[in-house]
Amino acid sequence: MNLRQKSRATSAILTFLFGPLGVFYSSAAGGIVLILIAIASAGTVIGPILCWIAAIIWGDHTVRRHNESLDRLLNRPSDGDT
Repeated sequence: MNLRQKSRATSAILTFLFGPLGVFYSSAAGGIVLILIAIASAGTVIGPILCWIAAIIWGDHTVRRHNESLDRLLNRPSDGDT
């Protein structure tokens, strides 16, 4: 497991600009899945657009989950704790 925090802002920028390729910052498996879905649905216009939107959501979710897991592992309070 990577023991460094990942930036949600970096993830958002990468996925916004590069779509499924940007998901590789947070999840290699997620990037591969979204690229395969985008390629499979390339004959339609809506498929790649939905993959792009899903990439932004997936990237943010994966980074947030990674950071929360890291906080639990290192016994640090997460951003959601008060």
